[in-house]
Amino acid sequence: MKKIFRYTFILGAFISILYSCNPNDSNSTSSDPRNNFVGTWTCAETTTLNGSPTFQVTISLDPSNSSQILLANFYQFGANQKIYGVVANTNVTIPKQVVGGFTIISGSGNITNNNTKINWTYIVNDGTDNDNCTAVYTK
Repeated sequence: MKKIFRYTFILGAFISILYSCNPNDSNSTSSDPRNNFVGTWTCAETTTLNGSPTFQVTISLDPSNSSQILLANFYQFGANQKIYGVVANTNVTIPKQVVGGFTIISGSGNITNNNTKINWTYIVNDGTDNDNCTAVYTK
C-alpha cells in the first residue's frame, strides 16, 4: 500500500512539473491585442470640414511602446506622418497630439467583426476650426 501511495505521489508531482513548464498563452506575443489592428485598412471617413473621403491607412506596432500602435495616413496626413494610439483589448485611445500643424484633440476606436472593422470617432483642429470625424476602417 505504501508503494502505491509513493508511486501515485511521484507520478502526480511529475505531472505537475510538466504542466507548469507549458508556456502561458497570456504571455505570448500572439496574445498581444495590438496585433489585431496591424495591417492596411480602407478608411471611409466622414468629417464636418472635408466631406466623406475614402483612403488607405496602415497600422503598425509601435516598437518603442508595448501598448501603442502607429497609424500612417490618419486623416490623410500622408504615409510619412504617423499618429499613435494606445490599445487596451479591443479599444484604442488617441491622446492629444500635433501632426503636420494639425492638433488631434482626442479620439477613440473599437475593433469588431472578428477584427475586420474599426469604428472611430475623433476631433482634429486645423489651426482654426475643429473637425468632428467618424470613420470606419475595413480589411
